[in-house]
Amino acid sequence: CEKSGSCELQALAYRFGITAPRYPYLWPQRELDASHPDIFIDRNRCILCARCVRASRDVDGKHVFGFYGRGPGKRVAVNAHARLADTDAAVTDKALEVCPVGALVPKHQGFTVPIGQRPFDQRPIGSDTQPEKAPKTR
Repeated sequence: CEKSGSCELQALAYRFGITAPRYPYLWPQRELDASHPDIFIDRNRCILCARCVRASRDVDGKHVFGFYGRGPGKRVAVNAHARLADTDAAVTDKALEVCPVGALVPKHQGFTVPIGQRPFDQRPIGSDTQPEKAPKTR
């Protein structure tokens, strides 16, 4: 993954001691959108945080991304059923930069920060905070 070593979700999992999946993966496989010449959407990585939706609307002023569906079928969408190639999305848009898990990535780039220089190549993932402890119960 292009975000490996600088992924917020990965860092939180390490911080809370989650090193392996505890439950089977039950979500449906979602489609990929590689129709845009410079941007790729992997909806299987998306955690539905809405950062791209807000950045596209509030910062880029483009309203490219939104949500479609409900429950397990909910996904980040481009104008409900459109392809990313049919939008004015650009590789310089803030919406790509704010994705915490690498669901929106620029094509032709691979790792934007070379391996060995990523934040968690320099220090262990989750080392910037102390592990959270469960509150004591009576």
